[in-house]
Amino acid sequence: MAIKLQPKHCQCGCGGTCKGNWIPGHDQQLRKAIEHEVGGLVELRRIVEELLHRSIDVQPTQHTRKH
Repeated sequence: MAIKLQPKHCQCGCGGTCKGNWIPGHDQQLRKAIEHEVGGLVELRRIVEELLHRSIDVQPTQHTRKH
């Protein structure tokens, strides 16, 4: 017998329901809204680093081109 997953509320706060944490694309909508609210991605990084008391380093991937 298959287990039915209970619908959950989308974590972005839209009020929609989904099987996982997000309705497709809503994670990016939330990211965009947060960035906009704090003044951009650089400012968001600064805020998070301040809260964590450490820097956030981006690890290059194999697909990253060097200039």
